[in-house]
Amino acid sequence: MNNQDIIRRFHAVKATRTTIQDTWDWIERYISPYRGRFFKDERSENSIEWRRPWVYDATAIMAAQNLASSLHSRLTSASTQWFGLRYRNEELNEDTEALAWLEESAKLVFNALQDSNFNLEVSETYQDLVCYGTAITFEEEVTVDGVTQVNFKSIPIKEAFFEENEKKQISTFFRHLQWTPAQIKEKFGDKVPDYINEACEDPQSVDKKYDIIFCIYNRNYDNKVDYSSKTIAPEKRPFGYKYVMLNSGDMLGEEGGYYEMPAFVPRWRTTSDSQWGNSPAMIALSDTMTLNRTIELNLKAVEKALDPPTLTTSRGLIGDLDLDAGGLSVVRDINELTTFESKARFDVTYQEMERLRQNIESYFYIPQLLLPPMEGTPASATEIAARMQQLEGVISPTLGRLQKDLLDPIISRTYLILYRNNLLPEPPQSVLDKGFNGTEIEYTSPMARTQDSSQVQAIERFAGTIASFAEVNPELMKIPDWVEMMTDMAVKMGVSPKLLKNKADIEAETRKERQLQEQMQQGAAMQQMGDGMQSLQQAEGNVANE
Repeated sequence: MNNQDIIRRFHAVKATRTTIQDTWDWIERYISPYRGRFFKDERSENSIEWRRPWVYDATAIMAAQNLASSLHSRLTSASTQWFGLRYRNEELNEDTEALAWLEESAKLVFNALQDSNFNLEVSETYQDLVCYGTAITFEEEVTVDGVTQVNFKSIPIKEAFFEENEKKQISTFFRHLQWTPAQIKEKFGDKVPDYINEACEDPQSVDKKYDIIFCIYNRNYDNKVDYSSKTIAPEKRPFGYKYVMLNSGDMLGEEGGYYEMPAFVPRWRTTSDSQWGNSPAMIALSDTMTLNRTIELNLKAVEKALDPPTLTTSRGLIGDLDLDAGGLSVVRDINELTTFESKARFDVTYQEMERLRQNIESYFYIPQLLLPPMEGTPASATEIAARMQQLEGVISPTLGRLQKDLLDPIISRTYLILYRNNLLPEPPQSVLDKGFNGTEIEYTSPMARTQDSSQVQAIERFAGTIASFAEVNPELMKIPDWVEMMTDMAVKMGVSPKLLKNKADIEAETRKERQLQEQMQQGAAMQQMGDGMQSLQQAEGNVANE
């Protein structure tokens, strides 16, 4: 893609989102403060309005933060490994050695994420996702002291633009940057236009910022070629990137390349023809603005009730009315001076405020996320599990999108980065012999486990039903494949494959036990036959002696 095409297409995608940016500005104003005014001006954190006189209630602000934090802790917790890997080849899934290698590889991928800044940046991603419906996460491969690592960046949505292909996948990514001449020089060295070098020497231009477009595009190489398993030159990789000056079209540095698209764009939910996502904050915005306006009016009514206005006639007051402490006012007739008592219905106002707060919290799933204050008996494990199932049911479309658009690409790209740099252990011979046809990602976080809990409960109910009816008819115990059923249940409960026996080993042990049992039965039969023969011989001997 040439430089002018990048600029032209950037202006095109930027023009398509002017309408939704107005909504994002209102969300930033009332629900996601202190993140900068994103779109209507170019203010930085140094000029953010930290005092926000239009915000009178923090219900929506805290609800959005609670939902984002809950997603982080229940989907991608830093304390436990929240995903595993599984072969697409079922024969390998029954091989203990192959599963142990894959489990070790998954652990190394998880450790690579924990050693990076993943947890810091993904928390910002969840916050943008809950508030704006769309978030941008970028994963870069870096080398620190000769060691390959991954680095993440949650890109502000005001800087990010993208194009989709027919499969609704990100095909082209744009980032609008504003850098000073010194920043440009530090990034690209001597490979910059002459006017950047001149600006670096000019004291009056030291703070001037230049508009730069960072663009990642698909080079449309042969999709049948496996680019992920070998190291190739940057200019031959499937995805290219450039830094281009927006005004002049000059390129900064050299064209580079990525093996995979490093920019991930999760969305909370989308409609069939929408590019940008919609969020709980968009639903809660109208009630949030109404609640703040209601509290503002209520404060004015409270002010009137605490310090009511004074009424008098035009002839009743001589001079000005002094209501300060110790003040003196001269009146002709004291009966002509009175206060105006407010008849405001504060009870109605408080009921309306509470209704709006409950609505806002429900939009952010707070009733399912947070247990009510303990009053008497604490919540049981069954109640907590029921809340989790209810939450999983209402946001399951979002969980699917998060896995497909964010978590799957991050795990896959991290795995391939480690694989290309020989940071994964050598696969066992069984994997090499049977062919490595790829893996599938299995999520083991608490929220992901909730999706499997219904199947675990179904297995438990089925096993209990079989056991109860087997008292009447023992033949019913032969219906289930107990080994397969318990193995599947263990996997859904998150039991490590290292703790499970190989199916082939179980079958071998079963055959050995059967053979031993048959040998014992044959021995017992032979012993019984021998005892019978001995008894017969003794009987014959007794008859002969007689």
